[in-house]
Amino acid sequence: MQFYQRVLLSLKGKGLLTEGDSVLVIAGGTTDRQMMLDAGMKNVVISNVDHHAGETQYSPYEWRRLDGEHLELDDNSFDWAVVHAGLHHMAIPALGVCEMFRVARNGILCIEARDSLLMRMAIKVGLATTYELEPAFLSAGINGGYRNGPIPNYVYRWREREFEKTLCSFAPTHQHTFFYDYGYSIPLERFSMARNRTYRIAGRVLSYAATAAQMVVPKQGNLFAFGALKNTRLQPWLTESLHVNDAYLSRQYEKR
Repeated sequence: MQFYQRVLLSLKGKGLLTEGDSVLVIAGGTTDRQMMLDAGMKNVVISNVDHHAGETQYSPYEWRRLDGEHLELDDNSFDWAVVHAGLHHMAIPALGVCEMFRVARNGILCIEARDSLLMRMAIKVGLATTYELEPAFLSAGINGGYRNGPIPNYVYRWREREFEKTLCSFAPTHQHTFFYDYGYSIPLERFSMARNRTYRIAGRVLSYAATAAQMVVPKQGNLFAFGALKNTRLQPWLTESLHVNDAYLSRQYEKR
């Protein structure tokens, strides 16, 4: 089972996500369509700045042209907002997270690369890349990079604290419930494209080792699912009308 599908089914199993929930997928493509179908989701809009890889058929779901960094949607337009391997194509990935949070009523789910110690070591020895070169090469320099354009994008990798600070800064009126999941995925396509035979062999070896690593050191993988349930609890220093709760603050401070 793919990591994406496993995370969706886990949210459904916990009752956080239901088949009837409205879901907006940003920076989406055919993978998102298939994963939503496999998870039994009924009400999904898949969006992107352009048709991903030229694909135009997303039935039974709707497709919309939307920029994930500047969503032309009202606040709380969808129950959930989801992104899979799309934030690292943006100019400001944190802005994409904030826009998702703004248009979601219940919560958001992001599946991106993880900034783990093991991944930083892999980059140093050349087993992982800092910039995503393969899409630009495979598309003859047409798309698949920075903002889906021809320039290879920086691979922005996330950590838990970074995600939490982003949302707490953007939405400080409430406390939010954060959740995480972890996985491994070896980019076999990139390894198979290498001219260096040793590098190709290393890819196959790593694909076998990933299963054991998932059990032993799951948080060191390159796959990272991070999300938040929105506005779990109002901050105690605010009233329901979002004014400062003077009575609460008076218990801690004196006005002098």
